[in-house]
Amino acid sequence: MVEYYKKYLITCLNACLNMETAPAPVEEIDWHRLYRFAHQNGVENDVYLALKDADFVPQEEMEKYEQAFETALKKQETENEELEELLSKFRENNIPYLLMKGIITRKMYPLEIMRSAADIDIYYLPGYTDRVRDIFFDRGYNLVFSGISSDFYKKVPYMEVEMHKQLLSPLTKIGKNFKYNPFVNGITADGLDYAMSNEDFYLFHFCHLAQHFYESGAGIKFFMDIKILRDILELDEEYVSLKLKKYKLTQFHDESVKLTYYWFKNGPADDTTKTFEDYVLDYGAYGSGVIFDYNRTNFGKRNKYISAVFPNAERLAIHYPDVKENKYKVPYYWVKRAIDYKGTIRERLKTVGSYHHKDFDKIKDFYDKIGL
Repeated sequence: MVEYYKKYLITCLNACLNMETAPAPVEEIDWHRLYRFAHQNGVENDVYLALKDADFVPQEEMEKYEQAFETALKKQETENEELEELLSKFRENNIPYLLMKGIITRKMYPLEIMRSAADIDIYYLPGYTDRVRDIFFDRGYNLVFSGISSDFYKKVPYMEVEMHKQLLSPLTKIGKNFKYNPFVNGITADGLDYAMSNEDFYLFHFCHLAQHFYESGAGIKFFMDIKILRDILELDEEYVSLKLKKYKLTQFHDESVKLTYYWFKNGPADDTTKTFEDYVLDYGAYGSGVIFDYNRTNFGKRNKYISAVFPNAERLAIHYPDVKENKYKVPYYWVKRAIDYKGTIRERLKTVGSYHHKDFDKIKDFYDKIGL
């Protein structure tokens, strides 16, 4: 059964999306756990907006929300200003680009601040990588990570930009099935700034959700987006349906929409919906690293500790693309990964130790039920 503070979070999100104040909780609530849970899911701004005019929230907790909200406003202002500068540089250098994910979706919410984004996602043609890097370096960014699918740039205090070479990871079955080239099928007025049609944007967003869920799980924010997109976009449902069938995601889409309707439109919920709810509410904004390990390395065939420390070449290629064509370098990258990500690996081992194979069997059964 879902703990009450998690249910109350959904109540707050509904109030926020309707620009209302949330009702007082009907059960005793641990306000500290609510804040921590909201933060883990990247929706503390929404909870703040739902509770800021309420008179039943402890002042100490409201101060946490207020501080987080003020920081989010500064971050968003910086992101919007810096993004304009970056796009201007892309245009000056004749680099075609496509804005994607949260930077677009958040403009569809009643207030932009309701949709936090960890980073800004931009897709570009890989042939322009050198020019892109020069632009970022000239603007004071550091290249934090370079992988097979994207490069990740960061500039303190707030800017994090992921420059995508591929829309979805080709290492997942969903990424392999999703065939779409925005520079061929997209919409553009000048041959540089590209956009997707409503249907293709919705399909891409849903496939991104499905990929996250398949790999490691996905949090509440992904499903809020589905609700917002279905409310705002006028979709050719027949086109969407045909594409989802092609991507083998019809069942998962149906179950996902049922969950959003249950949460945000008082829709009905069957046993699968309730299990789906439990799963989403248990794993935070971006799922569980352990589920990621399981799906990447198949703990059922390998010792789970070995899988976490010595991943196979396919998973290593996410961070070290060179290994994809040079399998003999796997041992070298095991050592490099141990140095580069020692903190992450240490935490992963602690979490892995709490799981048993039967837990993964249960998860696999659930994935089958929802069509993944």
